[in-house]
Order: sequence, then C-alpha cells, then structure tokens
Amino acid sequence: MAEEESVKVAVRMRLFNNREKTANSTRIIRMTQEDHGSKTIIVNPESGKENTFSFDYSFQSHSETEQGIGEYATQDTVFNLLGKPTLYGALEGRNVCLFAYGQTGAGKSFSMLGKADPKELQGIIPRSCLEIFRLRDSEKDDPLIQYKISIQVVEIYCEMINDLLEVRSKWPPNGHKPRLTKDGYVVDTVTRPCSTYTDIEQAFTIADKNRSVGSHALNPESSRAHTIYTINYMRQKRANAEAKNAETISAKINLVDLAGSERSESAGTTGQMLKEGNAINLSLTALGSTIKALSEGKRPNFRDSKLTLLLQGSMTNGKVIMIAAVSPASICYDESMSTLRFAERIKMVKIKAKKNVTLDPVAEIKKEMEEMRKAMQDEIDRLKAASEGKTLPTSEEAQRLAKLLEEQLESENQLKEDFARRLADFEKGYDEGEDKAAREAMDAEWRNELGVDLLKKVDSVEEPHLRNLNEDSRLAETLFYAFKVGATKVGRSNKDDPPDIEFNGMGIQRNHCIVNWNKASGTVELVNAAGASTTVNGKKVTGKVPLVHNNRVWLGNNYAFRFVFPGQEAKGEKFDAPPDYLFAEAEITDSASGLPSTLGHQLSEALKKVEQANIIAADLTKPVSFQPKIIKNRVNDDDNVVVQARMPHGLFVWPWEKFNTRLVEMVKTWQLWQAAADRGETFAEPPGDSPFEDTEPQLIGEADMWMLCLGNMIENKTDASLLAPIGEPEGKVHLELKPLDKNGNEGPWDDEDDDLDPFVDSSEMLLNQKISFKVNILKVVFDVDLNNGAACKYEDVWVRYKLDITDPTEKWSNTDPCKGDSFSPAFNFSKTHTIFCDQDFIDALPNKRIVCQVWGKLKQQKLPVCAVPRSAPTQVASPGKRTVDELIEAIEFLKNGVPQLPKGWKVTAGYRAPSGELTLKRPK
Repeated sequence: MAEEESVKVAVRMRLFNNREKTANSTRIIRMTQEDHGSKTIIVNPESGKENTFSFDYSFQSHSETEQGIGEYATQDTVFNLLGKPTLYGALEGRNVCLFAYGQTGAGKSFSMLGKADPKELQGIIPRSCLEIFRLRDSEKDDPLIQYKISIQVVEIYCEMINDLLEVRSKWPPNGHKPRLTKDGYVVDTVTRPCSTYTDIEQAFTIADKNRSVGSHALNPESSRAHTIYTINYMRQKRANAEAKNAETISAKINLVDLAGSERSESAGTTGQMLKEGNAINLSLTALGSTIKALSEGKRPNFRDSKLTLLLQGSMTNGKVIMIAAVSPASICYDESMSTLRFAERIKMVKIKAKKNVTLDPVAEIKKEMEEMRKAMQDEIDRLKAASEGKTLPTSEEAQRLAKLLEEQLESENQLKEDFARRLADFEKGYDEGEDKAAREAMDAEWRNELGVDLLKKVDSVEEPHLRNLNEDSRLAETLFYAFKVGATKVGRSNKDDPPDIEFNGMGIQRNHCIVNWNKASGTVELVNAAGASTTVNGKKVTGKVPLVHNNRVWLGNNYAFRFVFPGQEAKGEKFDAPPDYLFAEAEITDSASGLPSTLGHQLSEALKKVEQANIIAADLTKPVSFQPKIIKNRVNDDDNVVVQARMPHGLFVWPWEKFNTRLVEMVKTWQLWQAAADRGETFAEPPGDSPFEDTEPQLIGEADMWMLCLGNMIENKTDASLLAPIGEPEGKVHLELKPLDKNGNEGPWDDEDDDLDPFVDSSEMLLNQKISFKVNILKVVFDVDLNNGAACKYEDVWVRYKLDITDPTEKWSNTDPCKGDSFSPAFNFSKTHTIFCDQDFIDALPNKRIVCQVWGKLKQQKLPVCAVPRSAPTQVASPGKRTVDELIEAIEFLKNGVPQLPKGWKVTAGYRAPSGELTLKRPK
C-alpha cells in the first residue's frame, strides 16, 4: 500500500566566494536546530527585517568557528541526514527524486557531486553509489542474489533533452523525445551497465567531459542546463537454486542538479516589462507551477516542460527530497529570499510512494499490461463518446477532445511497447558478459570522439597542453589538448586541411592558429591567423605570442583555457593557486577595471554574451547588432548593465534579463543552423517569434513630477523632461498635480470658499491627516529626430506611474494607449489618490517624486533616404552625372528594401527640395 508523506526539504548555506569577499559582503543568514526540524533566518541588509523559514534540515556550511549561526555541517553530515534515508528508501523499492535548487554558484553541485578528491568532499551522488555497491559486495558470495545496476545521464537545455553518455555527433538535432512507461515518461538514452563503482565513476567522467565540451561550444548559456543522473537499481533473490521466480526489488533514483534560478530585477526604471511568467528558464517556471499545483491538491500539467515530464513518475509516486542552496552574502539577499520561498512552498507537497517489490516479475508485468489495456480502452471509449455526442458546446471543444483522444491512443501504444520491452528483458535474464562488452564499446567510441584516452588524468600529461576552464569548478580542467613537437594546427573542421585540434564553437575559424613547440629550446609560441579572435592574458593576439606556464588563453568567443607546460613551471607565471575561469574572465576586458567588483563581473559577463549574440547574428545573417551599456537604476541607485539592440527599424534597450532570455533562443537557433550546416542542408529558421526581432512595447523613457508642492497643498504644473533609459532626451511629458479639498474638489477657490482651500503654511500641519490630490497626465510631446527623417518613431503610446517607485507592492496606474503614431499623443488622464501623512511621509516630501514611464511600440519605418559615403557622414553625396529622377527612383526603391551599396556608401535620412535637390539639413 502506498504511504503518503511530505516532501523533505533541506537548506544549505555555503562559504563566501571571492566575488562576495571583494564586495565586502556581510553574512545575513543564520540557522538553528529545533526539537522537530530547523529554522533558517535571513536578514534584509537594508531594513534589518528578519524573515524566518522552517525546514526539515538547515545545514550551516559557512564557518566552523563562528558562533550563533548554527552547527557546522560537513559532507558527512549532509549525507547521513539526507542522503542515506533517501538511498535506503530506494533500496526498499521506492522511486526516489533528490534535486538541488538555488541561484548559480550557490553550491548545488557541491552538495550533489562534491569533489572527487579527497573522499571527504564527495557529494550525495557518489556516496550513494558507493553505498549501493558496498551493500552488493556484502552479498556477492550468495549465489541466490543477483544485482543489476545501470546509470543514465541527461541534460535539459533550451527544452531539448541531450544524452551526456553519448558522443555529441550522434545527438538528435532537436533532442530526444520522451516516451511513456508505467512509471512515467523516460527517454531512450545510453544506459551504461555498472558492475563496480569504477563504472559509475567513468560515467561521471564521460558526462563531465561532455558538459565541458558543450560549455565551450555554447558558453555561457550551457550553465543554464539541468542535469539528471538516473540510477536504475534491481535486486533479485531466489528462494532456492531450482526456483524459476525471484523476489525482485526495483527502483529509479533520480538525482537532479538544477540550473541556476536567477531572479529578475523589479519592473521599473531598468526598462523591464517582461510578460508574466516569462522566466529565463521555462523548466524552472514549470517546476514551480507543478509544485504549486501538487501542494494545493490539484492536477499539474507535467507536459509544460521536459523537466517536469521526466520527473512526473518520481513526483507522483516516489520519495522526493529537495536541498536548497543559498548564499549567505548580503549582495545575494534577493536571490536567497527567492530560493527560500520556493523551498517553503515545496515542503507543503504530499506524495504517495509505493514499493516496487514483486515475487513473479513476468506475471506482474502481464497483469499490469491487462489492467493498463482496460483502463486505456475505457478512456478512449469515453473520449470517442464525447467527441461524437450532440451535447458539445463548441467546435473548439470537439477539437480539444479529438486531440486528447489522439494523445491517449499514442500513450496506449507507448505503454504497450514498454511492457513488451520489460517482459523481454525479464525473460532474457542478466548477462554480465554483454554488459562488459557494452561498456568497452562505449569507451572505444569516446576515445575516437575525443582523440584521447577517456579516463586519462590531466596531471599525467607530459606534453605542453591546454586545460579547459569553466565557471563550474567540477567541469574545470577536465579536458586537455596536448601539442605535438613542431606545429599543431588549431581550428574549425576542414576536410581539405584537417586541424590537429578541432573546435567548432562560436568565433572559431578554419586555421584559427598554429602552436609551435620547440622541444630543444623548451619554448611554445602561438601564431594567430589574420582576423581570428584569440586572447592571451586578457590581450588580443594579432601575430605571434610566446606561451608560458599558467597563461590564460581564449579562442573564439567561448573557449577558455589555462596553458600548462610540464617541466617548465619555474619559467611561468606564479600564483598561489592556478588561475580559474573567473580570473580569466575578469581580465578579458579593460572596461571592467576600476569598477565595483559586482558591476565589473556583470560587465565582463555582458561583454562575453554580447559578443556571442553578435557572432550568432553574423552566422545567421541577421541585420542586428548588440552592445552592452551601464545605466543608473533609479529605484535603488545601483548601476545596471543593459544591452542596446540595433535593428533595421530602430534602437532598442533590453534589460539584462530580457537579453538573456533572447540569447537562450538565439543559441538554440544557432545549434539548429550548425546541425544543418554539418549535414550540408539549407537552414530554415523555425516558425514563431524570432529572438532577433522585437515587436513588444518598449520603455521609451521616464519623467519625474516632484511632490514637494503637497507640503503646502498647492498645485504643480510641469513639462517634465522625458529621458530614455540610457539618458538621452526623448521629449516632454505634460503633468499636473492638483490638491483637493475635503469635499474632493479642486480649485480655484473664491473668497467665500476660503475655508475649503486646502493650502497650509507648513507640511507639519498635515501630520497624521489624510490628504487627497489628483494626478493628471495630459500629453507627451516627442522631440523631432532629424536622423529619423523627421518621422514619428513610436505608436500606441501609453503612460504609467507609481507614487513610490521603490514600493514593489504598489500597482502601476496606467493610461489607455493612444492608438497610432503622433508626435504629441494626448491622454487627458486623471486619477485621485488619498494618502495618510505620517512623519515618514512628511520627512520624505522634499525628495519625493512620482515617476512616470512612457511606453510604446517602435513603428516600422519607411523613410526617404539617400546614400552617402561612410567616410563623410555629414555630407550629402554628390549626384555627379546621375539625374534627379534617377535619385528619386533610388529613394523609392530604398523605401521597400536597402540594396547592396558601393563601398564607402551608407543609408541615411535626407530632405528633397521641390527642385529635386537632396540635403541633410532641415529647411527653414
């Protein structure tokens, strides 16, 4: 009988990282152990307000010596309290799902995987596997007991399921398609048989190397992939040597390392207005919705994402445990709060977990198959009856039922195939020789793919070589690329002139560079090809550059390495610890130097990602370009990184979160383009919204109306300057702030109504009183942009405002949109507000403002244009021997599409006089 229990939830806080130390962060989290469960307390670094959360376990791994923050938890502590109960639940025949959640860099992978050496730092996954084999070895002398253990490792990236135990050249272009089984959805990926723990270790190594290759090819978005380690466990015990049947215990152990859960900045002055639910990662959003539905006793839609589809079996019939990783740093308060709230919600979920134990597996499968057939047929009959009935309300309902019927029939076929497959496996029995042959074949395939011994340790390489760098410390220095004596050619795949070391990621060109190793002199020199993007120690390489031990090398957009020269360490750069990815990333741009550490890190990341987006756009011949900018966030006065997107019909400012969302889709499109190119096929962009186009409303700018006038209850009429997010003027906003009397009327007040006039001599006279006022938004007047052909850039303009832009709970007040385009869209909007004047309000009045945001769509422009040389942008091209009529014809042609222009010419706005003369200057 199934047992119902709540999801177990643990929280773990880690040490400060280098970025947090450099930013002089303070610790804002502490933990306490209770008689039942534990508490995690987080303090808002600005207000000092405490928030307390209750969980099953709270692991303090921040400091062994600091008092009053909770007992220190080691990897042993986490495994004994969390990992072992999970494991033994699986060994009893229950499906298990253990997943780690939290922002990027919060310590999820350390809890789940840990470090290979020393053994004390191993995480839950390797320790669980070791324990399984320890128990198996304790029964290895019993001939009546047989174990069958295997592992699968998949990643979910951009809603594509990829097999990390399969060579990447065999990956389906659109990922693996899940199929239905009796225990939920699975994917037919490589299943590596494991007879010893070494086989498990090898699977980890293969998966890590595959992830490392992927992060090079796609960096940095590959860190946004979820990784699922599935251990398939089966133990069979016969009553005696002659018995045909055996007691069979089976379980699936899903260990999920989720991608980083990043928060979005609050909507407002950063210019962000993402659609509700449009998170950076669809899978995390779907997982949150699934957990919310389960906690409320509702039926979730597991089909919303590939992640929830694969976890359906574990989350509805199994034991579920979550470990939430948080940073204790003050600069990560918002991210940590988001993680803790998510963890608090998931602990309310209750799941029934039944044991998968049977005495006759074959008979049990046949029985399940018959029950499934009957249940599926009943559902199909019901759907048929509904779709053929006369009581259907609409044709849409009929279509919906027909689609459900089709899905049900497909599910029935998939379940039949699953039962047949399982039945064949049981009747065939276990053959250890076949498993060994399968493992050896996999290893051979990987040696051919990587060109090196799969399990060779990087520290055993004797030649000078490059070691990969990765922000995930577990993936760092898992790959090596050794140089041969003489010249080693590095570059993209080339059948005519194959490189010695092949990279096919973004920014890599054919014959990218050559590395010369002179063994006699003990020197290595890199010779860069013309136009190839190569950086050594943060400096672009234009010709030759010597390489010494510990140099940081970037090839293309994403390939980051540390150069290692065995035997020549003394001649190299000296560091207390080998330079890592963050060190290499920080030095690739001089722009980040001198900035606060957090902003410098953001800008450094932005430069890499923007370069990646520009490479993708160039590869796909998209007429767009991107550039990072730093703007002031007027909500909290912080500096924020945004991205300018230049498109044929205008210049857009994308908040960082929106750019990241678009970049994920760009990378996905680029992958499809690359796969088509590798197959020699013409690429067709998938239908739907393109990440290279933007038809969403844009934040045109903001205008302020100061509220100081309310201190005397007098009106304020202002033509407030409208400033774009990057600080450029866009026009004026005509605003009014009018005080109201006690009857809700506005002035002017005559002498006989003097007692109604709300005027006061001092704001202190308003203390502890309610006041009312009107906010009137009359119109917006846009500046005329001569570079835009004096045409209006925006359409469907509307305005919204908040009385307190820093209050996330206050709802925006919105005008209706002014349809069409106009240089002076009118709104004649009016809204009455009533507020209570406490001392805080009175004190804040001198600096208090209403922030009005103007939004609109950038309209598709068809402007009169003329061509001018790039070298002379302020001069109109001389017509020469061309007639005015020919120029007019060219202008009309350019309205409908820009042709290829001669070298040195470009398209610009212009004015045509009645005589036909063209000029850039506006006529007076």
